[in-house]
Amino acid sequence: MITIILKVVLAVFMLIGGIIKVFRIPFQVEHWLNYQYPLWFLTITGLLEILGGLGLVAGIWNRYLAIGSSILFVILMAGAIHAHLYRAHQSILMTIPALTCLIISIIIVISEIKLRS
Repeated sequence: MITIILKVVLAVFMLIGGIIKVFRIPFQVEHWLNYQYPLWFLTITGLLEILGGLGLVAGIWNRYLAIGSSILFVILMAGAIHAHLYRAHQSILMTIPALTCLIISIIIVISEIKLRS
C-alpha cells in the first residue's frame, strides 16, 4: 500500500514539473538559464518527466513500468542535483525536492524488485 502512495505522489509531482517545463513557465525558464542548458533540453526533460509520471501511474498495475519509470527518475534527479549544485552553484537546500524524488524513486525500484523475488 505504501508503494502505491509513493508512486502516486511521485507521479503527480513529476507530471506537474513536466508540464511546467513543457509550457516553459517563466520561473522555470529562468532556472534553466541559470543551469546553462539549452532551452530545447527543457522541453525534452519535461516530456520525459510527463512520460515517466504516466508510466508510474500505470506502474500501479504493471511493476515493469514502475521500475522503468523510477529508473528514469533516478537519472533525471541525479541530473537535477548536479544542475543545482555544479551548474548553477546553488545552495544544497535547492536540491531537497530532487533529492526527495531520487530517494522515493530508489525505494520504488527496490520494493518492486523485492516483490518479484
